[in-house]
Amino acid sequence: MIQPQSELDAYAALAAGAFRFFKTTTVKERAAFMHAVADQIEALGPELLDAAHRETALPLPRLTGEKTRTVGQWRAYADAVAKGLYVEARIDTANKEKTKNDIRKYSIGLGPVLVFGAANFPFAFSTAGGDTASAIGAGCPVLVKAHPGHPETSRIMAAAITAVVEAWGWPPGVFSHIAGDEVAGTGERTGAYLTAHPQVKAVGFTGSYQGGKALLDIAARREEPIPVFAEMGSINPVFVFPQALEQGAETLAKAYIASLTLGAGQFCTNPGMVIGVKSTAFDRFKQALRAGIRDVLPSAMLNEHIYTNFERNKALLSAQPEVNIWAEADTPAAGSQARARIMETSAVNFLANPVLSEEVFGPFGILIEAASVDEVAAVAAQLKGQLTITLAATEADMDAHKTVVDRVKDKAGRLLFNGMPTGVEVVYAMQHGGPFPASTDARFTSVGPDAVKRFVRPVAFQNWPQTHLPEELKNVNALQILRTVNGRLTAEDIS
Repeated sequence: MIQPQSELDAYAALAAGAFRFFKTTTVKERAAFMHAVADQIEALGPELLDAAHRETALPLPRLTGEKTRTVGQWRAYADAVAKGLYVEARIDTANKEKTKNDIRKYSIGLGPVLVFGAANFPFAFSTAGGDTASAIGAGCPVLVKAHPGHPETSRIMAAAITAVVEAWGWPPGVFSHIAGDEVAGTGERTGAYLTAHPQVKAVGFTGSYQGGKALLDIAARREEPIPVFAEMGSINPVFVFPQALEQGAETLAKAYIASLTLGAGQFCTNPGMVIGVKSTAFDRFKQALRAGIRDVLPSAMLNEHIYTNFERNKALLSAQPEVNIWAEADTPAAGSQARARIMETSAVNFLANPVLSEEVFGPFGILIEAASVDEVAAVAAQLKGQLTITLAATEADMDAHKTVVDRVKDKAGRLLFNGMPTGVEVVYAMQHGGPFPASTDARFTSVGPDAVKRFVRPVAFQNWPQTHLPEELKNVNALQILRTVNGRLTAEDIS
């Protein structure tokens, strides 16, 4: 779909105007707005689920659960915003012992945020997903670039948010939905044009490394560089240790297969790599993988583009030297279905070939057999940044492999002791992000209420009169938020 440049400029201008409005709102007002959006999404009927099912091939039960999660995200983020957690009010009053100045600091929104819808979560990571909720909670207008893989789903979600904007009488630029993929007459992609637009002050993205890195480069070349918060996926290694294997190699293999193939492997936390030291227990694990993967039925992928990339990348890694097909689903695939496959190679070969470290988005894993613990540690040291790393271990295994345990701490945002990484909970303590290239800024998460932190910046007011201070920083704490006053966390007024 072609989008006139004048329309894109108009959307950006509306967002800039809405940002001026947002700066007059309090955390309580934004939180109430967010709860109203949650209500509106929750009230959407079967047309939303039917559209998403038709456009993405995701099963209705999965979509029903994702809708519930999306509503929950808006409510959880709203509640966190209302508490003032991301305002981070800091007040140091003037006193003889400490300082002669009265200094008060809080965080405000960065400005209009460009959000890119994700393919694999048409609700929770797309038009009305966590990035949009986070930005609005921070006090930032949102321009959503709709994902071309589910345009009707995106339109329905956008209409729900727009209905709340209109009902509340807020400026239309608070939320804008942009469906065009190309700027008319230029050949330039809409997302690239808006990332470079001077009115846009931040970007939220979930998708491929190529897409996220391209946006990061555009943002860095601007006259005014802006942050790009891109979550770009990873291979989410699983390290399997001797005692854990001895106690349950077959159970572990079953759990790995289930996580690898969940949702046709179309999760950014898909465990695409597993490594262990050669042993009889590791052989049991490998044989259980081979037996279990055969029964996995091919599953339809989100769209033809994702399927094509899966097949191309699967073929690329499968064709590498000293790499063998270890296990593959027996049932042939049809159409855009993904057929699960696990490759096998040695740790030495993995270390020598960087291609083997690349993500294959889909039900594809690589099994790495090491000759020693030293080789496992070398693999851990060479890993790129990851969203997750799993240690399938006992406490005794952890004690015996401290070098590996220490090295993986530098490589991922979320470290699992047993379990599998698919299934990202929307809670305060969640970290969904990791060292580059898993994400572009490892300091932040894109899941959980702390995702709001991405879109704020601190501002300090020195010796300002009470009447001109923002509500969050006045002596009378009418909003009843927690504030750090002279080093003490309190909701009390300042006398």
